[in-house]
Amino acid sequence: MMSTITAQTLVETGVSDDRHRFELTFVDAHGEKHTLSLPSGVAADLIPVLESLAGNRSKAAGLDFTRIPQEFEVGYAVAERMVLIRFDGEAPYGLGAEVAEALGRELQEQSDRVALLRRPELH
Repeated sequence: MMSTITAQTLVETGVSDDRHRFELTFVDAHGEKHTLSLPSGVAADLIPVLESLAGNRSKAAGLDFTRIPQEFEVGYAVAERMVLIRFDGEAPYGLGAEVAEALGRELQEQSDRVALLRRPELH
């Protein structure tokens, strides 16, 4: 029986333990999680299709897709003078001290602004 899941948000991406499958976890409007597990070859076949769709949508609507990480880690590099930030276990971003300080200030300013906004209604 085929059913359609109306995904609202992509919350997690990953690779199966055997490294042969690509996994995407979505959340629907009811807050339920649904994981799609694809063989690596099928996932690779989707790349040009998704790039085409994303390109057309973002150009037409002036929109970019937003990723919403579930976890983050902050640390520092042992061999370099760099602050590291990692989202959802992916490869970390390395930032110089000045850039990390500026990012921290900007995050605080934007967090303060967002806290004052009303919650959007889900349709």
